[in-house]
Amino acid sequence: MTGGYMDADSLVRPFALAAEWAPDHPALILGDDWLSYGALLEQVRRAGAGVAALGRDGTPPRVALSLGNRPDLLALFFGIVAAGGIVGLLDPKWSAAQTAAAIETFRPDLHLTTGTAATWIAAQPAGWTIPAIDPKTPFLVGFTSGTTGRPKAFIRNQGSWLATLEASRMEFGIGAEDVILVPGPLVHGLGLYGAVEGLSAGATVCVQPKFDGTDAAAQLAERGITTLVLVPTMLVGILDAAERDGRRFPALRRVVCSGAKLAPAVHDRLAALCPDAAVLEYYGASELSFVSLRSSREGAPADSVGRPFHGVELSLRDDDGRPVERGRPGTVWVRSGMLSDGYLGVTDGAGYRERDGWGTVGDYGWIDGEGWLRLVGRAGDMVITGGLNVYPAEVEAVLRAHPAVAEAVVFGLPDPYWGDALSAVVWWRGSARASLADVRGWCHDRLEGYKAPRRVFAASDMPLTGSGKIARADVRERAKAGGLELVA
Repeated sequence: MTGGYMDADSLVRPFALAAEWAPDHPALILGDDWLSYGALLEQVRRAGAGVAALGRDGTPPRVALSLGNRPDLLALFFGIVAAGGIVGLLDPKWSAAQTAAAIETFRPDLHLTTGTAATWIAAQPAGWTIPAIDPKTPFLVGFTSGTTGRPKAFIRNQGSWLATLEASRMEFGIGAEDVILVPGPLVHGLGLYGAVEGLSAGATVCVQPKFDGTDAAAQLAERGITTLVLVPTMLVGILDAAERDGRRFPALRRVVCSGAKLAPAVHDRLAALCPDAAVLEYYGASELSFVSLRSSREGAPADSVGRPFHGVELSLRDDDGRPVERGRPGTVWVRSGMLSDGYLGVTDGAGYRERDGWGTVGDYGWIDGEGWLRLVGRAGDMVITGGLNVYPAEVEAVLRAHPAVAEAVVFGLPDPYWGDALSAVVWWRGSARASLADVRGWCHDRLEGYKAPRRVFAASDMPLTGSGKIARADVRERAKAGGLELVA
C-alpha cells in the first residue's frame, strides 16, 4: 500500500510530522488548558529520551502507566512508542489486587503514576531524535478481563496500529481541520485510539478529566466539535443534557461509537440535534481492532453491525473450522493487518485465537444475502454494558459467595441506556433472602462498580440441559419475559 499511514517509519511519525508542520496548532484541550503540537512534541521527545535510556540487551523497555485523562498520558504514550518501548496501560480505578496482578504479568522497567509522571518527563533531556522502528516491534500491552477475573494482557505491534490508522482514515476521514471530543477514559481502547487517531491526523483533541454529560454537551455546542468518539451510554448522557439545556450541535459531522449497539431512539434524538452528522457504529475487539462498520449513510439493517471494515475479510465457520453458507450462523473469523499478537503470559484459555492468519475472539454471528453481519452471541457469554466488558463467570463466583445465594446465572438484558443491563438470576440458600441493595453492595465491595447486576431475579426451580448443566438460555428468556420474581 502506498500513501497514508502505511508509509510511516514508526507509529509516532504521523503525529511528529503534524507537529512539525503546525507547531502552534492546538493539539490537546483539557478544560480551560490547552497544549500546542510543538509543546506536546517536546514532551514526547523528553519521554522518548528517558525510555531509550532504559533499554538493555536489545529488549524493548516496558513502562506501566497508571494515569487518568491527562496530557502527560499521551505524551508518555507517544514517547514510549517512539523509543521502541512497550506501554502497559493500567486503569487507576483498579483495586490494589488487580493492579498487582497486571504488574506481575507485565513486569515493567518503570511504573509512572499521577504523582510521578510530569516530574519524570521534565527531568529527561531535550532534543532527542525520533528513530525509525521496525513495524513488528510490540508497543502496547492492554488488559481485558478474563473469565477468572485476572487481567488478560493482549499485545499489539506498531504495524497493526499503522494499519488500523489507515483503515479508519478511509472510513472516518478525520483530518487536521477537525476538533475531536473524546470524553471517555484514555486507558480504555476506544478513548486511547480516538485520541491517537486525532493527533496522528493533526486534529485538535478535547478530553475531560472525568465524563460529564453537561460539560460535553456545552463543548459540542460552543467549541465547534466536529467529531465525537464514545460509547453509547455517554452519548445518552450528552443527549439528556443537551435536551434539558436546549443545546444543538451545528458543527458536528460524525459520531464514532462502539461498545454496544445504539438504540433506534438514540439515533432519532441525535438526528434532531445534528441532522447532518453521520453515525458510525463499529464492531471490534481489543485483540482484533476494527471488524465491521454500520454507517447511518449506508442503509444497513438496524439489527446488524454493518459490513466489513476497510481492509477486513470475514469468514464465518462451524466448530470444525469449516466455512458456513451465508445465512447460517458460525464463529466470526477475521483477517486483516490489524490483528494483535495474542496474549502475554498465562491466560484462562478463552478469548483470542489465531489460525493461518485468521483471528477470532469467539463471537458468533451470521451474514445475510446482502453482506450485512449480525451478531448472535459473544465468547463466554460476555456482556457489554455501557461499553465495558463483563464476563458472567466472574460475577457469578462473587454472587455464589453471598450467604443467601446458592446458585446464580448472569447475563445481559436489552436496555436503551446501557445497551445490555447486567442482570442476574439467583437461587436462594434455604430460607435466606437478600434485597437488591444488599446484593449490589456485596458485588460493589468485591468488583468494579459496573460489574454489579442492575437487575436481580429470584427463581425457585432450575432448568437443566441434558448434560445436567443449568440451561442458561432458558433462564435468560424467562427473566426477559417477566416470568421470574424481580428482587426489590
